[in-house]
Amino acid sequence: MVQAYDSMQARTSIYHKLILYIFFLGIFVIVAVSLYSFITARNAIVKRTFDQLTSLRIVKKEQVTQFFNDRMKESELFAHEQDNLSGKNQIQPNTYLLPYVHESYVNQNFQRFFKSGNYYSHIYLITDGTIKWFTFDSLPNSQKSIGQDTRAMLSSLFLRVINEKKVILEDYSAKLRDSLVHLCIASPVYNGKNSVIGCAIFLLNPDAVSLIMKNSEVEQSLGTSGEVYLVGADSLMRSESRFYKRSILSLPVKTQSVRNAFSNIEGTHLIKDYRGILTLSSYSLLGIPGLNWVIIAEIDKKEAMRPVYKLANEIVFLSIFITLFLFVAAYIISRTIAGPIIELKNATIEVGKGEFDHSLSIKSNDELGELTENFNLMTSQLKAQKLELKRREVWMFSSFIDGQEDERQRLSRELHDGLGQMIVATKLKTESMVNSEKGITLNNISKLRLMFDSLVDEVRSISNNLMPAVLQEFGLEMALEQICREISNNSKIKVVFDSQISDQKIDKRIAVYLFRIAQEAINNAVKHANATEIIMTLIGNDKMINLMVQDDGIGINLEEPCNHLGRGINNMCERVKLLDGLIDISKGVNHGTIVSVKIPLNS
Repeated sequence: MVQAYDSMQARTSIYHKLILYIFFLGIFVIVAVSLYSFITARNAIVKRTFDQLTSLRIVKKEQVTQFFNDRMKESELFAHEQDNLSGKNQIQPNTYLLPYVHESYVNQNFQRFFKSGNYYSHIYLITDGTIKWFTFDSLPNSQKSIGQDTRAMLSSLFLRVINEKKVILEDYSAKLRDSLVHLCIASPVYNGKNSVIGCAIFLLNPDAVSLIMKNSEVEQSLGTSGEVYLVGADSLMRSESRFYKRSILSLPVKTQSVRNAFSNIEGTHLIKDYRGILTLSSYSLLGIPGLNWVIIAEIDKKEAMRPVYKLANEIVFLSIFITLFLFVAAYIISRTIAGPIIELKNATIEVGKGEFDHSLSIKSNDELGELTENFNLMTSQLKAQKLELKRREVWMFSSFIDGQEDERQRLSRELHDGLGQMIVATKLKTESMVNSEKGITLNNISKLRLMFDSLVDEVRSISNNLMPAVLQEFGLEMALEQICREISNNSKIKVVFDSQISDQKIDKRIAVYLFRIAQEAINNAVKHANATEIIMTLIGNDKMINLMVQDDGIGINLEEPCNHLGRGINNMCERVKLLDGLIDISKGVNHGTIVSVKIPLNS
């Protein structure tokens, strides 16, 4: 499964990733901007609609309040005019009747005044227990045409007016079954002595209030679904609904707006109206004495949000267009960016196979161009390093073979010139003793013993050159001290050895390598530097060991000694490199050469 995942990852090109990243980033930005625009527009439309509903509600509230104030003033004026008429026409008290159409000019003015607004349907006059009513188109009617429910309502109003002596505004009554549903305004009627002798009751036309709530201003402001309506304390309509006929006192409205308004809360809300449709609603108490009503202005959310939905559709179409454009742009940008990268990737694969002859053309003056330039520089350096490594490999193999041959030649010379000649001399001496007439004498045996001792010393010398026994038995410090002593004893060169190392045991490999490095450094000073004095110092602790060989010879003129073709110095450098150490070969302060080697003990 891991291999399948790796294979899938390998097949996902940076070209396709760039397309997807740019595309999805653009989609995210488009969605974020679209949502922000939609939410901002929606909130603005909702706020504007609520403000419009609130403004319209306030206007209608003022109009309705003014309407009832005007009607109450008219009724009060009528009652006082009746008193004036009685004085002018010498009509005796207790004989007040509503003016007839064919009577005096003043009565005709009242007739025209009350009929001009089409606000009233009936006017009742109650005096001395007599109830008469008038419709402006007929003579006063007797009480026999008045139903019992209506008569009970009129009597109740009469008693209230007599007791309170003021104009009373009475709400609709759903108990009147024998007459139309009306609002009533009752006003006391006074005689010439300013005493209440009866009351006039005006029945308002229900359409008068509904016309205020449903005029053209509402239709222009609230479209096809908006309306402003009134609701009483019994949660029944007090004005005609825009959507239902004969809704006064028959259509219940039990919405959150009604409950809030009757709780003396004025504000706006998103609720379901009496039709069960989600609407934006603005509500408050009406505040007219005698009428416990609330006024509500509403509009369907769907209609109010129509501009937002239109904007949403435009955003969707625009987003689709921008998405297509973005995909094309992502394709072009990804191709521009990923092309050089893919070319670099293919060239890198070839370099990984060992082909260093690739040189890419620089197509841009940016980071990709700089990357291409560095890639070309890298391939040229790798090619040079490959050639150098091949050269060093040949040289090191040649040095290894040559070193073996040199060592064999040295051993051959030592065996032939030293050990071989001594063995031959010993053999001849032995044969001469055997063939001598005198025989084996003590003198000859002593000479033969000395020859065997020299033979043993020669074998020991050859063995020490191959691997000093003192190095294996007593360690690096004693081995270096011995080689310094031998060089000093066998030559005219003064060799000084100083050691300051701890008692820790040095790894055998490190000890052998340091011994060979010191041996090579001393041999170079003796054979090539014409030195008269050599100082060898060995300093070490638990982490590092430092070997330094300094002579007073002619010095070294190489800038990079470790790249010299000579096998001795290069062997020292290679040994130090294998030990992860550092070597420095440089001239002394005045003359001579200093070889300094630092080897970490914890590597």
